[in-house]
Amino acid sequence: MTFARNRFQNVLKFLHIVDCKKIPARNNQNYNPASRVKPLIDFVNRKFLYYYRPRRELSVDETLVGTKGKTAMLQYIPSKRSRFGIKFWVLAEAVTGYVLQMHIYLGKTFEPALPAGTLQGTNVVIKLLQSADLLDKWYHVFTDNFFSSLNLARALLVQRTHLTGTLRKNRPMPNMIKNANRDPGQTTYARQGNILLCSFRDQNRRKQVKLVSTFYSAVRAMNAKPLIVNAYNNFMGGVDLSDQMMAFYNDHRKQTKVWKKIILHMFHRILLNSYILYYQHTSHNPILTRFEFVKQVIEGLTEEHLSNRQQNPGQQQKIRKVTERKEKDCTVCSDRKNGRRRRARTECSCCAKGLHKLCVHRHEC
Repeated sequence: MTFARNRFQNVLKFLHIVDCKKIPARNNQNYNPASRVKPLIDFVNRKFLYYYRPRRELSVDETLVGTKGKTAMLQYIPSKRSRFGIKFWVLAEAVTGYVLQMHIYLGKTFEPALPAGTLQGTNVVIKLLQSADLLDKWYHVFTDNFFSSLNLARALLVQRTHLTGTLRKNRPMPNMIKNANRDPGQTTYARQGNILLCSFRDQNRRKQVKLVSTFYSAVRAMNAKPLIVNAYNNFMGGVDLSDQMMAFYNDHRKQTKVWKKIILHMFHRILLNSYILYYQHTSHNPILTRFEFVKQVIEGLTEEHLSNRQQNPGQQQKIRKVTERKEKDCTVCSDRKNGRRRRARTECSCCAKGLHKLCVHRHEC
């Protein structure tokens, strides 16, 4: 059983998440550029948390849903594969890449103003953990230098959450860490209460890498990477791992509507998270590949619809090609009087009137 491309595209035109008539207009102070997809994002975030309890190590990063569509949310990130798109802040499990929360970035114009002195990265991390209800449970969050700061480390520690991440040189830190210039393989440590700071220069890098952690201790080892550096390399890539797995089976369907692009992206995230759950808990031997898993999901979702079509084949046998001439007027959709003439190369096998394939279900002899 196949689904014709044109019919699929006709059905896809009517895909909506909300009633568009109830969305505030652009000139309304309550206008939200993500209002067409926000109910779906909120629903998916709740389900991601409902079905999975993550391990201790988590990672926070950004991801980009590639599009060049016209929207106030459009961002340009040259380091990403799709440089233009809609940015999401993502909280994921570090080891498996299971996504726990996705918050859409509305753009500078529509994002709420931050309190004075609060960095955007700090606000993002705390909001992600709050919405996932993972604060005060001693989870361990890994972040890159966009998010990490001493203030974030202190704020999370108060809420019984550990932080490990890299630091930008312009962030506040002790001078012995900021100005450290050790030989390759050498490490400088500093401590402020429960917060450890580290400056390390790898053998193959010219610049010093600066890190902050409320979890690890200073361990000296000659010509070896510190424990904090190895841990960061192992656990920072949860979101990147999820994006990498997404890229393998992403259809990259072109959409002129940005919100449809986001909807399809969320469907793919759901499928990927579902496969991660299956992979961890299945008793199948051998374990299904992700491709086979997706096929079975599709077959399961369409089984009832296809079985109904097989039990009620309808009028498929009522159509045949026109033989005596090339085309006939379709008895259903053609209207010569009003100038809407529609020609068909097929006809009804019972009454021999012209009939399109898509008009069969509306025709009665």
